[in-house]
Amino acid sequence: MKKIITITLAIILLASCNPTTLTFSFIYNDEGPNKEIATKMKELLESEFNVEIILVDGINTNANLDSLLLDKVDIALVENYVNYQDGLSSAFSVYSEVLHILYKSEVDGSSFASLMYGGPVYIGRVNSPTYNLMMDLWEYYGLDASQINVTFNMAEAGVVVELTNLFTKQHFQDYEGFNLFSFDDAKNLSEASSVQGITLKYPRLSPFIIPENSYWSFTEQSVVTLSVDLVMMVRSGMGEVAVNDFTKTMLRNRQIFTSIDPLLFGGMKEDFDQAKLNIPLHEGARIFLEREEPSFIERYAELGGVILSIIIALWSGILSLTKWQAQKKKDKIDEFYEDLMNIKNGISRLDTIAEGMKRVKRVQAAQNKAFEMLIAEKLIANDSFRIYMELSKETINELRGKMRILKAKQERTTS
Repeated sequence: MKKIITITLAIILLASCNPTTLTFSFIYNDEGPNKEIATKMKELLESEFNVEIILVDGINTNANLDSLLLDKVDIALVENYVNYQDGLSSAFSVYSEVLHILYKSEVDGSSFASLMYGGPVYIGRVNSPTYNLMMDLWEYYGLDASQINVTFNMAEAGVVVELTNLFTKQHFQDYEGFNLFSFDDAKNLSEASSVQGITLKYPRLSPFIIPENSYWSFTEQSVVTLSVDLVMMVRSGMGEVAVNDFTKTMLRNRQIFTSIDPLLFGGMKEDFDQAKLNIPLHEGARIFLEREEPSFIERYAELGGVILSIIIALWSGILSLTKWQAQKKKDKIDEFYEDLMNIKNGISRLDTIAEGMKRVKRVQAAQNKAFEMLIAEKLIANDSFRIYMELSKETINELRGKMRILKAKQERTTS
């Protein structure tokens, strides 16, 4: 019996000394510092765990997400500017990518519209995050995309758009004779500013200020622009232990990544805003993040009783007024929802392109009216409003998809 126990322990010891190497594939778009970030993540994880990380140079954001959904890869660096899909999960926010719009001196940069119509305009590869973001901005500003001279050759562009990390002085050498476009004056940055309006309609975007003189002669004044978070995403079926270990290791060693770009210092934190994630957290990441974060009671134990008493005292006094105001504004947003759902439910019965265009304009007009009522404080910028804006955008995309199908049918009929 003693001999059997000894042999068993020896086998266990040998097995523990030679664990099976696990392989994970990691896809990214080779834009900005993404490749350097992915490479450092690979080196860190392989040094901490008995794993092999295979790096894959992706084609575009949509293709990368498809690879995750089809279980072809395990991990991806993807902008938090994609629609929710089953099978995808977030791990943590990496850093904020900044929208840079540069234009030659001879191009009219007095407004976003004049800038876009002044072309030729370079907005990156089709379906890249930059490309998708600009499509939404053109829609937001009501621009006619067919009148914008888009080029895929950066060298010939009068306007160049890049969604990336902070520029270095060497990077700016390629933009001699260019200026940086600012959406607004930094002094006017408030809930009524243009970038705040954009982020209400597209809540995954955030206002971003490039401070005065931070870009040398390019920022003699502060530049107001937009940013979107780059997120480490994983396939939902990836094991909780692996995601937990990877998330914990990378966030606790974030100093390794800050040399790549200053924005990573503020991005790779355990207390990042999870509410902004469009793809929900993987359970493995959630377990780590929630375990490390003290609860409200633990953080404010001594003040808990006082705070609770104040809340109860105030609540009874303001409950009726709050409910009345909320219900009044909810009734108004419900009218928008009802009209939108009628349009959405009728998409399958749509049989002409002209009717489709009419319904697209109807949804866009409703969006504009909702924003006017928001400014007039007849609606409130709550979750219902944001969901309505997302749903109306989704409906427009469905209508356009239906019109493309109808157009294809017409072409087959005529041919």
